[in-house]
Amino acid sequence: MKQRTLALCRAAPYGSALAREGLEAVLASAAMEQEIDLLFLGDGVFQLLDHQSPMAIGQKSLRRNLMALPMFGIEQLYVARGSLAQRGLTPEEIQIPGAEITLVDQPGNLIAAYQCVLSF
Repeated sequence: MKQRTLALCRAAPYGSALAREGLEAVLASAAMEQEIDLLFLGDGVFQLLDHQSPMAIGQKSLRRNLMALPMFGIEQLYVARGSLAQRGLTPEEIQIPGAEITLVDQPGNLIAAYQCVLSF
C-alpha cells in the first residue's frame, strides 16, 4: 500500500527559490508515481494567484508549474481558508484549470492525517 505525502506550500512565490523548488519536488515525486497532496497556507496562497508579473523582478513565473499539476495526477489542491482571508484574497482568485480547490478550515487536522509531511 502506498503512503500519501502532504506537501505544505508555505513560501511566497517570489523572493526566494523555495516555492519553485517545492513545486518542482512535488512534480518530480508525482512523475515517479508517488501519491502527493498539496496544502497551500500562509504566504504560499500567493502562489495560486494568476496575472502576476515576476519578469519585472527578474523571476520566472510559477504558473507553468501549477498548470502542470493536473497533468501529473495532482487534481486536488487544499487551501487554508484562514490564510486567504488574512491576505484579503477570495477563492475565486485562485483557480487552477484542471484542479479542484478545496478550502480547509482546520489545516492542522488535515496535516495530522498524513504520516509524511514536507514543508516548502
